[in-house]
Parts: sequence; C-alpha cells; structure tokens
Amino acid sequence: MKRTHILITVILIVSALTIPGCTSEETGLELTFSNWTSQTSPPGKATARWVEMLETRTNHRVRVKTMYSATLLTEKNTIEGILRGVADVGMNVSSSRPERFPMMALLNYPHPYKHTMVPILIAWDMYNKFDPPEFKGVKVVSFSCNGLGENGCGFFGKFPITTMADLRGKEIRATGTGVQALEKLGASPVFLPVSEIYEALQKNIIKGSYTTFEIIKPFKFNEVIEYITPFPAPAGVMFTIVNEKRFNSWPDDVKKVIEDMRMEHSTWAGNFAQTAGQEGLTFAIAGGVKKTTLSSEEKENMMRILKTMTEEWLERNTARGLPAREWLDEFNMLIEKYNARY
Repeated sequence: MKRTHILITVILIVSALTIPGCTSEETGLELTFSNWTSQTSPPGKATARWVEMLETRTNHRVRVKTMYSATLLTEKNTIEGILRGVADVGMNVSSSRPERFPMMALLNYPHPYKHTMVPILIAWDMYNKFDPPEFKGVKVVSFSCNGLGENGCGFFGKFPITTMADLRGKEIRATGTGVQALEKLGASPVFLPVSEIYEALQKNIIKGSYTTFEIIKPFKFNEVIEYITPFPAPAGVMFTIVNEKRFNSWPDDVKKVIEDMRMEHSTWAGNFAQTAGQEGLTFAIAGGVKKTTLSSEEKENMMRILKTMTEEWLERNTARGLPAREWLDEFNMLIEKYNARY
C-alpha cells in the first residue's frame, strides 16, 4: 500500500510538470518568433537582441525558437499569422502593406528624419495615443526602423546626382513607397528584392538604388557602384507584435519583463540601424565610391514634390473614414519635436 501511494505521488508530480503551458522553472515557456528577413540583416539582429533580452531576464525560463527568412510567415501575412496563433511573436514592416497599416503608412514616406530614432519615437507616441485599429488583437512590444538619418539613406549607383534632372528616366531600384517617390521625381522605378540588386547593377539592368545605406556593406554594393548621394528615403517602420490574448495568458512576471523591454529594445534597435546606415556611407566612400550632394534649394524642391505623397495619403484615408487629419497633425508636431532632439 505504501509503495502504491509513493507511485501515485510520483505520477502526479510528473504529470504536473508536463502539462502544456506549465511555466515552472523546470519546464518553462516556449515561444515561436517569426521574422520575414534574414538573421544577418539589421531587423534580424534586432530580433536576436529581443530574444536574448527576454531569455536572459527570465533566467531562461522563457525560451524562444526563431524562424527567419519567411520560413514560417511572410511580410504579407505576419499579423494574420500572429492572430491565428501560427507564431507567438512576429516582426514585420508596415511599408509592405500600407492599406493594412494606414496610420503607420504615414511614417514610411520620405520625411526629413534627422535620426533613425525619430520615426521610432513617433510610432510609439502615435500608437499609445490613438490605439489604431490596424493593431487590433495584437500588442506591439517594440518598434524599430531601417537606418535613416541625414547620411544614412538616399541614392547609390552608376551615375552622379546633383539635381532632380539627373534622375529623369533612370532605372532605379526601390521598394514600398520608394516606387511612388521615384515616379514623382521622374525616375523609372524597378522593384527588386535586395538579393537581386548586385547582379542588376553589375549587368546594368538598373542604374542605381533608392534606399537605406545600411545594405551596402553586407551585400558589397560598393563593388558595383560609383556614386552615392544622401537624401531622405522611405522609412521602413517595423514592429514586433504578440497575440494580445496569448500575451495576457502568460505569467505576470514574464509580461512585466516584456513590457519593461519595450523602449529599451526600441532604442537599441534604432541606434543599431542608425549606425549601420552611417557606416554604409563611410564604407562606400572608403572603397572608392564618390559622394555627390544636392544643393539645399534642389533638395527643398524635391521634398516639396514628395510631400504630395502625404497629401494623397490624407485624402485617401479620410475617404475611408479614418481620422487621418488628426494623425497627420500629430505626426507633424512629433517630427518637429524629435528632430529638434537630434
């Protein structure tokens, strides 16, 4: 009888430790993180940092399996996948679906951001103030962005740019809102994934690219370009999200760790991308690429033309019944505020 009681006790203990969702120190909480980009890209590095912070601060009671390069969810279906429970956590970029993320789309146009942290801080302030319906059902736990700043993005390619006329008719690679921006500037935009830029430049299929400079070093674009020109480029505002219901089911201490990481991780990601953008320019010049500049008058003229993208965004989203004017007014106030900080 005594042996029977001991056996039953052991079985109960083992069962308790193997129940799904158990969060004891022995079993922990296992999460799946989906990222549409590669592990070596700046967004991939930001994901790895978030995972490291969470696992370390929970004493590895929380463990995260990370799936990169759209092996689980793509840039087009990340939020739907998170809502369906395909992954617990996901990072995505709002510029790939402006109709799905109308408020975030405003931040992705070519604005004169002085530092990569500017759009990140704006994103947090607007998210917290407006609780936009585009994030219904999910909780944002970090914002990040591609490398921007005054010398972190613009044009690089086979030809010099000193006036807008230099862009006329040129085949220039872009993605997202960059395609629309190039059309307004008189260029001939070509949509290509980053993995195809090198060969397209090498074979003269495209004459240049309009994007962040952070991609120059890892992809060795300095080998196939001759000129680089800083100019405000489209921002890729990224977000890391979790299913809100699933988040609420996690232990309080885990939730607190994630909440406490929000601004710290966003700041790390923003500064990392900012440095990567600046380093792209330095790396290109060190490799023999010539830097060209636009006069202040020419730059102002080009930015005035690109501002019509924001005006069209306002008209389009007002027609959808969204508080677009309120969003835009807030954005204009915040960009002035945070640009002054940097």
